[in-house]
Amino acid sequence: MEQKTKYESIVLMGHAGTGKGTQAKHLAEHFNYCIFSTGDKARETAALDSPLGRLIESIHTRGWIPEWLASYFLVKVLIEDCVDTGVVFESVARKPEEARKLHEIHQATERSYVVVLLEADESVLEERLLARNRPGYDVKEKIQQRREAFESETMQSVNYFKERADFFTVDASQPAEDVFKEIVEKIT
Repeated sequence: MEQKTKYESIVLMGHAGTGKGTQAKHLAEHFNYCIFSTGDKARETAALDSPLGRLIESIHTRGWIPEWLASYFLVKVLIEDCVDTGVVFESVARKPEEARKLHEIHQATERSYVVVLLEADESVLEERLLARNRPGYDVKEKIQQRREAFESETMQSVNYFKERADFFTVDASQPAEDVFKEIVEKIT
């Protein structure tokens, strides 16, 4: 039996290691939605041999991409690439300006959306990230930097959404299939 949700966009947020990418894949399959990740889009564009690709490659290797580029990608996916289908957003709105832009685009296009915050204890997240072991990325120093950036910037986005959007929190320390079931129950 195919399930439906009233939300045309599902926004997954959470610290690195909470399983946003895993849940995005499951949700996209379940609802037949497309997936959008700012980081994936930046990497895809950076691989292009073009002026924009080279610019993004130089920016992306230094850290999070700037707000103007994230906003460009968000606008493009909602008003051009996936206008007629649902979207699962993963790793978006990391900065408050991006959260405002995402909200404004949804209002302007009259798309319904829900924000799901995946939460887990720091020790669980660190263990997962160290086990993932992406060279130069999943090391204690970088994990701590991402945690601090989330707390100082992304939590502002989370608080922004709590006031303006349908918003749910899910315990991401449970098995991935249980996280998925809980998300689906909350948004259907």
